[in-house]
Amino acid sequence: MTRMRAYLSTGAALGLLSIGAVGCTGPGPAPASTQPASPTASTPTSRGTAAAAAQEKRVKDVLDTVSPDAAEFVESGVERVEDGVHHRSRLTKGSAYQLAVVCAGEGTVVPVVGGEETKAVPCDGVPVTHRITSAPAELPLAVTGRAGASGAVGWRIVAVTG
Repeated sequence: MTRMRAYLSTGAALGLLSIGAVGCTGPGPAPASTQPASPTASTPTSRGTAAAAAQEKRVKDVLDTVSPDAAEFVESGVERVEDGVHHRSRLTKGSAYQLAVVCAGEGTVVPVVGGEETKAVPCDGVPVTHRITSAPAELPLAVTGRAGASGAVGWRIVAVTG
């Protein structure tokens, strides 16, 4: 559990470092201008990066309703919709779990849990849950975006007790 948090923190830090490095790779300082900057072709990329970070934060905030230190927490993750989710969770065979999938951005994503397509998830920031009543020892999870989908998608698995 704590490993996952450390992994996500490390990944976020590395991502921020790489974003910062992108701005430092030009041929040198740009000449000063007395006119306000006007939108250019590179502006959407800058906004896209900020928008992607905001979407990832929104997804993480929705999923953080269960602490990684809680006994029922199993694991979670966040990916770009364009990359999709391709994960295998090691679970206790026969136990019950709840999978939550949330997408922030545009369009719709489709989770495939254990080889079966589940309810489509709109990229509106609202989590959709799926109950796993008798889990296999290893549960494959794949989430892919439908045509035109973009943003961030996250998932969380918690054990269901009682």
